[in-house]
Amino acid sequence: MSWVAVAKLEECKPGKAHIVNVNGREIGIIHEGDQYYAILNHCPHSGAPVCRGRVEGRVVRDESGSITYDHGARTLRCPWHHWEFDLASGRALVPIRERLKVYPVRVENDTVYVDM
Repeated sequence: MSWVAVAKLEECKPGKAHIVNVNGREIGIIHEGDQYYAILNHCPHSGAPVCRGRVEGRVVRDESGSITYDHGARTLRCPWHHWEFDLASGRALVPIRERLKVYPVRVENDTVYVDM
């Protein structure tokens, strides 16, 4: 793997994925809070452009059965069928094997790098 410069920080607006093409792959660069995420723009369910979906919190249930909304749990929701994935790990929030392909990200000198 090698680090590839994919975007300048000013191109990555909070709340909207910046789509780049790296080695023939569409990668969504998502800026949330003080974090940057790089995700293959392909939903494992039906091939949707998943990075066009919304990033939100998620509904969680604790051991007692109480349901709350966790604003800090960043979840990417696919725009086609609303499958939900953990933004950092790519893990689906339902018990399935599919997951998003996520890439390590680093920021240096106002540039976003992805380890491809």
